[in-house]
Amino acid sequence: MGRTIDLEIPPRSHYLALVRRVVACAASLDHVLSDRRIDDLSLAVSEACANAIDAHRSSGSSETVQVAIELDASAVAVTVTDHAGGFTPDALDPLPAAEDPGRLRHERWRGLPLMRSLADIVTFRATADGTAARLEFHAPGHN
Repeated sequence: MGRTIDLEIPPRSHYLALVRRVVACAASLDHVLSDRRIDDLSLAVSEACANAIDAHRSSGSSETVQVAIELDASAVAVTVTDHAGGFTPDALDPLPAAEDPGRLRHERWRGLPLMRSLADIVTFRATADGTAARLEFHAPGHN
């Protein structure tokens, strides 16, 4: 990737709007993504940050959440790293189908399918004390 913008936020949800704004501004610098894709990116990153903040709250961690925005001529990638002990996305119970009334009782982890549907590539990596979620959005013709 060409350049990186690093951001650290306290694990509090009122910082989500700031993250969305910084990510959208950074992604628009080189006109790699369309406005619609920048909106998708902002939403997916907001979900990743919300999950990290929830994990921090559940674990009692007060460490910051790191957001690394990587930019180049063919893609924008954002990595959200928490320090909340980590989790394995594939070990989570699957969400019920959208039309299943039981889905309404599923409060957590709805952001994972949303991130996967919006981003071109989503990966999760265990860190020493948490999880790093990486969301990649490619320019048209660069998948």
